[in-house]
Amino acid sequence: MGKEWHGGKGDKSRACDVNKFSRNMEKIYERKNWKFWAIWEGYSLDNIKFDSTGLEEGEQISYKEFNSRIKR
Repeated sequence: MGKEWHGGKGDKSRACDVNKFSRNMEKIYERKNWKFWAIWEGYSLDNIKFDSTGLEEGEQISYKEFNSRIKR
């Protein structure tokens, strides 16, 4: 083995297309139906205690709002 350090895995940027990377991050974090967020977090739709007052069927909410409506 050589004695020189080769930089490891993190020495160069892996994001070659910045616009594509940004759009994928938007897709992950954009507003979704509360049932999507529940499944995303691993909750069972039958057992989750979620406050859906004021939401229409299929209305999309942010992840932050989903977390604030979970009854713990």
